[in-house]
Amino acid sequence: MNRIQKNEKENDQAGELRSRIERQRAKSSLPKRSKVHQNKKKKSKTKIKFPMIQLLALFFILLPIGFYTLYTYLQDRPIPNTKSDQVVFEDNESIPTTATADDLKEKKSAKAGAEKEKETAEAKAKAQQEAEAKAKAQQEAEEKAKKQQEDEAKAKAQQEAEEKAKAQQEAEAKAKAQQEAEEKANKAAAEKKKAAGKPDEEDYKVVLHTVQGEETLFRISMNYYKSQEGIALIREWNGLNGNEISKGQVLKIPIKK
Repeated sequence: MNRIQKNEKENDQAGELRSRIERQRAKSSLPKRSKVHQNKKKKSKTKIKFPMIQLLALFFILLPIGFYTLYTYLQDRPIPNTKSDQVVFEDNESIPTTATADDLKEKKSAKAGAEKEKETAEAKAKAQQEAEAKAKAQQEAEEKAKKQQEDEAKAKAQQEAEEKAKAQQEAEAKAKAQQEAEEKANKAAAEKKKAAGKPDEEDYKVVLHTVQGEETLFRISMNYYKSQEGIALIREWNGLNGNEISKGQVLKIPIKK
């Protein structure tokens, strides 16, 4: 019994070994994943290339057939004879030969009228442009003349103002010089008068005195100056040589301010 069990066990182990070997062989026979992907890419490329080749081949087959069909169509098409049906003029205008002379005359007159109207419109537009240019030039000339007049008037007014200011300055300088000269002359005269011993009239207030009976220079001097020093001053102002005075005589009494 033990031998039977042992044989069965060995058989199981052998079967297991065989299964392992078969699995390894199956794994080794399978391709790698990268190789599988590469094969897929190659298949897709070939799938793309083959339809393109087919389309190109079909195009090159149909191209000459199309050219041949077009050529035969153009060869079979009838060519119209325009010389017998139309008359061509210089202005590339074609009219039927069945038209009457009156129709041609009317068309020519209409064409001439249109050309005349066109020329008239162009002449009118040209004249209007010339008139506008002339008016613009005249306006510019007037503005220029006006500006020139304003500039001249402004320059003239400025010159007159400068001359007036200059004349005023000269007059002021002249008056100042004259005043200085007068002051200098008065000062010199006062100094000269002072040097001569004559009193300055501006420093004195003159009072007129009428001599009464029995009045003398001494009494008059005492009345006005409270001293006899005024006798010489009264004599000097009245041009008296001595002390003699007469009743009713009017004397200048200088009183210092």
